[in-house]
Amino acid sequence: MKSEGQRAAAPTADAPTGETNEQGPKVVAGLSRDLGLVSALAIGTGTMIAAGIFTLSGLAVGYVGSAAIVSFLLAALVAAFTALTYCEFTSIYPFSGEGYLYARKTFPPLLAYLVGWCLLLGYTSSCAFYIASLSSYFNEFIWHFAISALPGIIFLAALTLLNVKGTKESGTFQIVVTAAKIVLLVWFIAGGLGGFDTGVIADRFIGDVPLIASTAALVFITFFGFSAIAASAGEVINPTKTIPRAIFISMIVVTVLYALVVLVVVIADLTEYTEAAMGVAARAFLGPIGGMVIVAGALFSMISASNASILAGSRVALSMSQLRHLPGVFSRISARSHTPVVALVAVGGAIGVFALLLPLESLAHFANLVLLLALCFVNAALIVHRRRFPDMERPFRVPLVPLLPALGIAANIYLILQIPVQGHIQPVVLAILALALGLFAYAAWRGTRFDVPDPAGPGSRVVALRASPRTAGFRILVPVHNPRTAEPLMRLAAALARPRGGEIILLRVVQVPDQLPAELARASITGEERMLAGLQALEGDIGVPITTEVRVGRSVGRAILESAREDRSHLIILGWKGFTTTARKILGEVTDDVVRLARSDIMLVKFGGEPAVPRRILLPSAGGLHARKAKGYALGMTDANGGELTLASIVPANAPDDRRTEEEERLARERAELPEDAMVATRVISGTGVAESIVAAASGYDAIMVGASGESFSNNILFGTIPERIAREASGTVLVFKGHDRVRAFVGRVAAD
Repeated sequence: MKSEGQRAAAPTADAPTGETNEQGPKVVAGLSRDLGLVSALAIGTGTMIAAGIFTLSGLAVGYVGSAAIVSFLLAALVAAFTALTYCEFTSIYPFSGEGYLYARKTFPPLLAYLVGWCLLLGYTSSCAFYIASLSSYFNEFIWHFAISALPGIIFLAALTLLNVKGTKESGTFQIVVTAAKIVLLVWFIAGGLGGFDTGVIADRFIGDVPLIASTAALVFITFFGFSAIAASAGEVINPTKTIPRAIFISMIVVTVLYALVVLVVVIADLTEYTEAAMGVAARAFLGPIGGMVIVAGALFSMISASNASILAGSRVALSMSQLRHLPGVFSRISARSHTPVVALVAVGGAIGVFALLLPLESLAHFANLVLLLALCFVNAALIVHRRRFPDMERPFRVPLVPLLPALGIAANIYLILQIPVQGHIQPVVLAILALALGLFAYAAWRGTRFDVPDPAGPGSRVVALRASPRTAGFRILVPVHNPRTAEPLMRLAAALARPRGGEIILLRVVQVPDQLPAELARASITGEERMLAGLQALEGDIGVPITTEVRVGRSVGRAILESAREDRSHLIILGWKGFTTTARKILGEVTDDVVRLARSDIMLVKFGGEPAVPRRILLPSAGGLHARKAKGYALGMTDANGGELTLASIVPANAPDDRRTEEEERLARERAELPEDAMVATRVISGTGVAESIVAAASGYDAIMVGASGESFSNNILFGTIPERIAREASGTVLVFKGHDRVRAFVGRVAAD
């Protein structure tokens, strides 16, 4: 079992990240833990005691009268289910990112991204609701601006700059403002309860249950502050104990205050209940001066809630970036202020856009919808997480799992459905469009991104290039490592390039240590140029244009991938020893990187005996994608040397005759797809095991060519065990082929962890 200190030391989304510069590695600043229980309470309470109570209390009373108290209590109950889930997850993962981080640890990457995107939308739109409410109050009670949204935008800019300056400063500000507005609310409640009248409360009670439920959906945003506490876990001192305490204390305090505030607003018996009803009630109970003080308190409440939402939203963006669901720029942390500056500015900008585009009530419904959707997934994550990791240490455990999380899901879904049922269609449509836009943007970014090993380090650079004067539409990249196999690999590539009118790019990578600047490695490449020049001199003999290239870099795999991308190579041919002695590497470090990330066809070549281009090739095929594409390359090699290709199928020795007949017919169809004059035979091989049968049948052939196993995008099983066993046990040449399919590769990059 790990102690809290051990958990905090583990690599996480909040751990400082390292970058490499020309002088070597450097340390990048991480978030600092400056927030105690009081600060965490201020974040949660400050977010909940905000525009929601000052604006939505009047709207709620306008809808259902004194039954608004029931709506607020119902919303609090629904929030409590998910708050329990947050407490358990925070005790396990006491780091920034909250609901997104929990989903990332539980669900497939794409689903986790959707949760994070919902939370980002929820935080920015709910903060926009606070900013828009601030503008409404400012224009109503302080000063009317020609541009009504201007007061809120000014405060938004100031709060963003405050958060950029540092968490400690914004946390102190949050404590002061939250304490002040609690005092003001108590004053408001005390003044209003003097006119307590049970008759008015009873008369104003509207018992329309669906309307009470839809009102609960409207005011749910006021209770979402508990997630803002969890979102700041990376900056909270002793988060495992502090955050659950802060969540429960803040929710209890806020629920009591809300019920009493709504009661006072009802007692005021106003003629009209709008978003400014609480300010009007304050004037009635406390006089003009008292009313203005309450209005000031409302403004400060909206400011503090906005501050907490900016903080929470930026930490979700930070976590998504560090876990590769947003571009890396969002994870940059200022060494001076220890804050994610880019994430803060981006979140502030998104808040401004929402505040300018949507009216107040639509903002509330939009924020509620996406937040409730995210909370459905978070509750589901707890159920799945308990089953996936039953033995994990959980300092805080939610009782009655899966019952309580399931109730949370059901309650959240019910509140979501109330939004369209009550005719609020615009926020629903906007939410659907926003979610679709987020998924499209994510797919476009991840699907088109060029991935390389060691992305934090510098790229390779070309230090010597001898380009062939002839250009070709088909390019084969041959990284040269072993001088013994360099010429055979080149001749094999020539056999494939010639019928396609292609060219060969011979690449030699000089790996330099991190401490050595790349420009100082020039002295080490003289011998590499001579070797490549000797191979290029064979251009006339093999009849294929040859370009030679020497690259200097810190990662051989990265240099090969960068060369393949820049030269737009269609096929990469790699020499391979056929196995690896390192358990964590399937094919070898360099080969693993290239096979996993290249956007080209890949052919691994393990020569047996004297290296040469094979004439007679056995190609076992079960009709898979890689084997189908490998046929064209295998036929090119056998035709170049006047050899023969044999298409084979493996059937168990005890298989019925009709199974053998089926395979013979399938092979005949595959043969019919190839040119009639091509030297191609078919063969059905019987045996007790696939790999053993292929190796046993290979004695009459120069090489075995096998396609990569399966269609999986897994990073852990690149080729499968059968090709590796064949390569290990066969005495002759073994060629392993993996075809590149753009659609499958695109989906694989989008769905990758």
